Amino acid sequence: MSDEKIARLTLENERLKIMLLHVFPEKSGQYFICGGSTELDRDGLPKTILVCPSIGADGFAIYTQTSPYSAPQW
Repeated sequence: MSDEKIARLTLENERLKIMLLHVFPEKSGQYFICGGSTELDRDGLPKTILVCPSIGADGFAIYTQTSPYSAPQW
């Protein structure tokens, strides 16, 4: 296996590990999105989301959308 392929697989593995930490916060203790506003933008994304620091926390932080959805122009 080439060094380039190993480097690519290592990066992908790290990305997937981070995703899993946030998908299973009850096991990892990581923060997670615990809610969102019913007010949506034109792309269907909530204007605000609630982020809980960990399972069992008493509170949450409110994050507000500051820019519209954008994607690369292929």
